[in-house]
Formats: sequence, structure tokens, C-alpha cells
Amino acid sequence: MRIFITSTNTDVGKTYVITRLWQRLNQMGVSAVIFKPFQTEELSEGVYPDLEAYRTLCHLDYKTTSLYTFKAPVSPHLAFKQEPHQRFDMDKVMAKLTSLEAQYDIVLIEGAGGVAVPIHVSEEHFFMTTDLINATADVILSVVPAKLGAISDTIVHQSFLKTQQCPSNIIVMNRYQDTSIERDNRTTLESYLQQPILTFPEHGEAEDFPGHILELFKEAMSHETSNTCR
Repeated sequence: MRIFITSTNTDVGKTYVITRLWQRLNQMGVSAVIFKPFQTEELSEGVYPDLEAYRTLCHLDYKTTSLYTFKAPVSPHLAFKQEPHQRFDMDKVMAKLTSLEAQYDIVLIEGAGGVAVPIHVSEEHFFMTTDLINATADVILSVVPAKLGAISDTIVHQSFLKTQQCPSNIIVMNRYQDTSIERDNRTTLESYLQQPILTFPEHGEAEDFPGHILELFKEAMSHETSNTCR
């Protein structure tokens, strides 16, 4: 199973959530790996923030989890412009993904920033995060905020996924502290979107994911046929 982790924007907590999800799957005896195809921002020589989190929290090495790495903390499309010696090659991405699938039951794919981030731009074409999702994912895990503004951010996020005919998703409201605003954000979104929303608390741990998380992904996949053009 290929699960693509995306969000409404950068700094919403994708990496925090994905590492705890990996830990939860590991506790359940599921063979899982994390793959970050496009990693920007070199912290120091050869050290990158998300890849380092995978290494320290999940004991997954850079060779396993990475493919393209860039120095500047920018969108992938700009990183490719700044480092023209690195050539965008989707076949390379798919070959790495196929290799990981042969070794693990689940591949957790982390996107860069939000769902509308451009990955590569040429004179003829924009290759967007949604294009990457449609090429690689069976199902999506959307990490969304819990705070004030979450309703608008999440509705726009869902609308864009739908217009791009992406696979179905599970929504996780991150950094949830059960305030009155956050409770209302959740119930309002569930009513508007007509789908349940999971919550993941501030400083959450692996055990905060429900024990039936795999069943939830499989259920989301069962609704995929009418929602994706792949």
C-alpha cells in the first residue's frame, strides 16, 4: 500500500505525524518505510531535517528514505532551477518506489509543503504535488491544522484534491488540544465534508493513532474508484 502524506501548508506537522504513524505500524507488526522523494533545506553538510527525523526516530537511513536532496529551503521547483545539474526524472522516482514496495508492505510517501506545491516547472508544463500523488498514491493522509482558520484551510485543501481527481483521503487534525474552537472546527468540517476527521494531539505519540488505522486506510481506498483518474 502506498500512502501519501500531504497537508494544507508547510509547518503543519507532516513529518511529526508520519514518524509516529511509522512507529504505530511498526508496533502492529507491519513492515513500513518512509520515502521523501524531494527534500529541500540542507541544515549542515549532508544533513536534512525530515530525513534526519526518519533516521533518529525510525532508524531509517538516508539511502532508503531519500532521492532528490537540495541545499536551499525552497519549493522543489525552485530548487531544481537553482541546481540545474539535478534533472527531474519521474521514472527515477517510480523506480525507487517500486524497489521499496518490493521490500515493505507499506510505503509512506511524504510530500513537500502543501498539496498545491509545484515539484518541477518546464516551459510546457507544471508538475504539481497532485500529479505526484496521482502517480504514486493508493490513498492520502491529509494533515490539517486544528486552530482558528482550520475550516477554510481544510475545505480549500479538499476541494483542490477533488478537482485534481486525486485518491480518497483520511484527514488528521494535528496538534489538537480539544479547545472549544477546535471541537467546533472538527464538527463543522465533518458535517460540511461528510467524512470523519481523526485528531492527533499536541506532542502526540504513536499510540494516539487508533488500532484500526489500517482498516481506515483500506476503507478510504475502497471509495477511490470514482474519485481518481489513475
